[in-house]
Amino acid sequence: MRIIHISDLHFWHITLNPLRLMGKRFLGMGNLILNRARNYKMEAMTVLVERVKELKPDHVLVTGDLTTTSLDEEFQAARRALAALTRNSSFLTVLPGNHDRYTRDSERNSIFEKHFAEFAPSPSYPWLKPIGQETAILGLDPCHSNPISARGTISTAQLQKAAALLDQAGPNVKRLLVACHYPVAMPDGIIDQPTHGLGGSRELQAFLTRYAPALYCHGHIHAVWGFCPRFLPRTLCLNPGAALKRRQRTGVDVSLLEILLSGPDVEVRRHLLRRNTWETDRLFYARDFLNRRIDS
Repeated sequence: MRIIHISDLHFWHITLNPLRLMGKRFLGMGNLILNRARNYKMEAMTVLVERVKELKPDHVLVTGDLTTTSLDEEFQAARRALAALTRNSSFLTVLPGNHDRYTRDSERNSIFEKHFAEFAPSPSYPWLKPIGQETAILGLDPCHSNPISARGTISTAQLQKAAALLDQAGPNVKRLLVACHYPVAMPDGIIDQPTHGLGGSRELQAFLTRYAPALYCHGHIHAVWGFCPRFLPRTLCLNPGAALKRRQRTGVDVSLLEILLSGPDVEVRRHLLRRNTWETDRLFYARDFLNRRIDS
């Protein structure tokens, strides 16, 4: 099975309408005008879509932050861009990020769900979505509007419901992908700010320990990585980075991850568009990684 994992598209739309710039969006719009608009090239989405089509995946997973300030125009642009990948709702899975619940109004009015609800099996979280034989995605949502930070919170109640879903599925799910916008761990040398992190991360780590082995697919931090934390040796943390972010220092304009599952074996390839040329390398490979007969 071939799965393409992308995240943090950050489609943007500039508005100077004061009625739409209340609260946190005022600061976000300032950052967009001064910084983000130069570094996130929405026209690169066409190249990304073409690459995905070339790879002929069985499934595409998007782990949040499709927008920048939760404006309806941003959601519409993201939805149109992903339409080229949409064979049907079962082929594509889309989760929200904190930027997709950027304001209280966008969260209260479920703007994300109005545009992307068809790509999840339930409007409420958690949910379990089968994507192939003995393979499923567990969707978690710690994202909520926050007027002063980008912090998320994964609740004990949500993890308890997730545990019930997996217990009920039992041996029918032999290959588990846990999808959540926020990282559960950081690679050595990368430190996140407390105002940018995840409340309840220790509870989530305990949950992953219980249900390992698993692939934990996320975004939020705009860097590409794939690693197993020392305290979660049977959880592979995968971050495809900000898909459309221009990295002027390295010349990278587009990034995505290709996940290959063959029985219990896992291979992850990193695809980077650097100076108009696609580069591919192996980010991770392990035989029997998803073999649940191995004792945790």
